[in-house]
Amino acid sequence: MFFFPNKKTPILFQGITSTMGRYQTEKALHYGTNVVAGTGAEALGKLNGIPLYKTVAQAVRAKRPKVSVIFSTPQKALSDVLEAVKAKIPLIICTTEHVPMHDALKMKWAAERAKVTLLGPSSAGILNVNQAIAGTMPTPLFKAGNIALIGRSSSLMFEAVSQLNSYNLGISQCVSLGADHLIGTTFIPILQALNADKSTKAILVVGQVHGLLEEELAAFYAKNHPKKLFVYIPGRALARSDKAPLLGMKSVLFSDVIENKKQLLTRAKAIWIDTPDKIGKTVFDTLKGKKK
Repeated sequence: MFFFPNKKTPILFQGITSTMGRYQTEKALHYGTNVVAGTGAEALGKLNGIPLYKTVAQAVRAKRPKVSVIFSTPQKALSDVLEAVKAKIPLIICTTEHVPMHDALKMKWAAERAKVTLLGPSSAGILNVNQAIAGTMPTPLFKAGNIALIGRSSSLMFEAVSQLNSYNLGISQCVSLGADHLIGTTFIPILQALNADKSTKAILVVGQVHGLLEEELAAFYAKNHPKKLFVYIPGRALARSDKAPLLGMKSVLFSDVIENKKQLLTRAKAIWIDTPDKIGKTVFDTLKGKKK
């Protein structure tokens, strides 16, 4: 079951001694995140007061983390994810980009067999605003509010946050699924958790033209819509590609793909946003009635 880390949630950082790991550790501690342990190639002693361990198994026995955030190279990401899966850490976040497709498939299978949740690869993680940061999101950009954000493209998610800020609308939770074609978690488990979250009044999804996750989201939301759902999917202006289609996709116009997703989502009573510059305004007008 998906959950949002809070101030008390014990979190493990794998790859904590890497350049990215060190930077994100300092940022997380400053935000008040409960980082209880770290692992890495140079895992000796402590880093910023956090005890270091040579293996995930040692860290789990000592500190019982509920979340692991992985800062690895593409070559090492699979072994790090499998180590966290074997240790039965309930929520695993792989921030690594450019993970080979076959490795991503192995990660996904392993997590599903172990019944743990995997975000990523290429995930910016989770930000539970004013509670905890488990990932790489720019915390100063976020102010507290009651709109939850789930997305694929981190850059577009941050653009959405910036627009919501301009309308004085804040964020409750932000979840990055990962921008790669093959990822560990769909929109649905996060939507289920948000439907039960009292601090969230509305949900904004930034989707992706490729894949079927938005179609699955539409089918789920049609039967489960206690909260308003806003959806933006980029790519309408992209031309037909002359290259071989990705993952067996037919060579189709992206605008046609997006139009199909739009029809399914609007039929399910989601609120569709046509262009990225209208994200903030659409959410504000719907929730507040009119522009400031």
